[in-house]
Amino acid sequence: MILFRASVNAMNNSLETLNDPQRQAVETIDGAVLVIAGAGSGKTRVLTERIAHIVRDHGVSPFNVLAFTFTNKAAREMKGRIERACPGIFDLLWVGTFHSTGVRILRRHGERIGVGRDFSIYDSDDSLNLVKGIISRSIMDGRVVKSPRALRDRISRFKNELITPQMAAEEASNNVDTRIASMYAEYEKELRRANALDFDDLIGRVVELFSIDEDARLNYARRFKYILVDEFQDTNPIQMAMIDALASYHGNLFVVGDDDQSIYSWRGAKVEHILDFEHVYPKTTLIRLEQNYRSTKTILEAANHVIAHNVGRKSKTLWTDGAQGENIKLLVSMDEEGEAVNVIQAVREHIGAGVSLKEIAILYRTNAQSRAIEDVLKMSSIPYQIIGSVRFYERMEVRDILAYCKVLVNPADTVNLKRIINVPKRGIGKTTFERLDMVALDRDKSIIDVLRSDGGGISSAAASRCRSFLEVFARLEARVASEVAPRAIEFIVEELKYYEYLNQNYPDSEGRIENVEELISAAHSFAESAENKSLAAFLEEIALVADVDALDLESGQLTLMTLHNAKGLEFECVFITGIEEGLFPHFNSIDDEAAVEEERRLFYVGMTRSKMHLYLSMAGMRRRMGQIDGSVPSRFLYEVPEHCLDAPIERRFRGGDSRESAGAGSLWNQWGDSGASTAQAHPDYESFSQEIQGYQVGMRIRHDNYGSGVVRRVEGSGEQTRVTVIFDRGDERKFLAQFAPMRPL
Repeated sequence: MILFRASVNAMNNSLETLNDPQRQAVETIDGAVLVIAGAGSGKTRVLTERIAHIVRDHGVSPFNVLAFTFTNKAAREMKGRIERACPGIFDLLWVGTFHSTGVRILRRHGERIGVGRDFSIYDSDDSLNLVKGIISRSIMDGRVVKSPRALRDRISRFKNELITPQMAAEEASNNVDTRIASMYAEYEKELRRANALDFDDLIGRVVELFSIDEDARLNYARRFKYILVDEFQDTNPIQMAMIDALASYHGNLFVVGDDDQSIYSWRGAKVEHILDFEHVYPKTTLIRLEQNYRSTKTILEAANHVIAHNVGRKSKTLWTDGAQGENIKLLVSMDEEGEAVNVIQAVREHIGAGVSLKEIAILYRTNAQSRAIEDVLKMSSIPYQIIGSVRFYERMEVRDILAYCKVLVNPADTVNLKRIINVPKRGIGKTTFERLDMVALDRDKSIIDVLRSDGGGISSAAASRCRSFLEVFARLEARVASEVAPRAIEFIVEELKYYEYLNQNYPDSEGRIENVEELISAAHSFAESAENKSLAAFLEEIALVADVDALDLESGQLTLMTLHNAKGLEFECVFITGIEEGLFPHFNSIDDEAAVEEERRLFYVGMTRSKMHLYLSMAGMRRRMGQIDGSVPSRFLYEVPEHCLDAPIERRFRGGDSRESAGAGSLWNQWGDSGASTAQAHPDYESFSQEIQGYQVGMRIRHDNYGSGVVRRVEGSGEQTRVTVIFDRGDERKFLAQFAPMRPL
């Protein structure tokens, strides 16, 4: 009791330090509340203070509170803050991602819709392998679907939009769509046969449960009197359906988000959920958090000017009582290698000035951009971590051991059985497995069941090899059932003689063995803190790990990551690289106004990750698809007020780069002299921009980089005029006219 009173006094003191909008968000607990929380405005603190306030001041049991986060990292941070604020309430709270919450519900009530309690969770690689297996059964399907990944993504979009296989078939407008709907149905059938759920199912099947079973919906809707949702701008339709069902009884729904940071439409996120929230919930209380506690005034002014170019947004202006700060620095380089050298040189300067490596991040639009930066870093003594590359749990040797774990926990898991049945090598080939799979499919049984019954009619030699596998599997099954996760994995490795297998087959076996040992260490770490220490619980834990969860901000390393992965993080010094038309905004987006707005939001996210030092970098040419293409500055650079930059943009592109030692300034002069300058370097840019708006189909043009050609298509108007040109040398390219260095002949 004394401990709880101490925490109450601490919370009262902490509430006094909130600004007025933050306090309003904490204390407005009833009904629908929408908090538009700008970058660095303290939304995580508001969420945790609000939970503590509901429990402490309103006598609500933590058992009746549910909070959604979008990453495990955010969930851990929130839980830690809540535990420090109100010790003793942590264990009763439900705080986690949509996926982890869905798992908890389905483990308890999934059997009502045919989901066994011991279901496996298929990650993206498992799902992809399942799709590949379906496609391989038919030559026709291989012709219809050129990319298994594309089919998997199509199925994911169906699920995120609550479209069933039957609905997909009914909406099909051609033979290809009809066949895709059929493969979607086969995919669902295979998941059921394997007693497995993919990531989308962890939410979608909960929505199905609530729509079919009224008692299940009311059970949870009555329990959770207060529901809080973080990063609300990133919700997709199935997440929104889950939220609506859970909030349907009490209606106390508190959502926090920032429409200016909605950057996941490609995952199915709908920014409309936050833009239309007040219409869906008419009595909504709207609160804006605009005071920023992270960035300098200069960075915020620049970010505000950039995002103001978007039309689809709620009005908001970030401000700070903090320092004015230095101007944003532009880096202009000849190519991506030069860009990498310039960026790493600037990193070294900040290290020399006392900035910790863990406070520096290099961000980029696409993963491929990291290659040149990594090449330079490998030649330096700067340690770094890269987020979003090959994840630890995706490495071959780690996946091998985890596949054994998954099949031991769920013997019906066909995808992972296929991976391990011949690892280490036992002479069980693809033909044997496909034969067993077809027999199992016909009998609606698992392959393990078929092997244990009559062997499936395979040859005597193949049957003998399969019996050897079953003997190993039986020994593992008997031992693993009674062991905690780390010991179970150790026994699997020992029984398989897996280290010997690696040593005999892979020249880099030492590193692979270290990865397996790291997996065992992860299992030990899990067992030290988990209430349920079983192998099944460990598999569930790691199945929900996201890329950004691997980020170690205390490791003392430089961080490289995509702009998408950077959301929610902050660094003292941030470099945004590749700020060029066609790269950022991405070429796939420049024909779609809504897509360009999302690219601009992504740029805004990148800018607002920085506390003190912000660099914007571009290269004059870049290798794409094996070709060297000339680049032009991104339109986003021209949306940054010039007084916020360390030098005017025009001067920089004419050779005024202060980083003369890297040769950037002289290179831009050379390009200007040789006719390879950008449109922005034109002596009379304004008149040049007006001149290029008069393109017509059939007109001859001259491009500074590609030479002469003929206009094939003209789309859009004004600043959005897009011109498609067939060049005399044979290639066809599309340009945004106002930025393209070309002119009519």
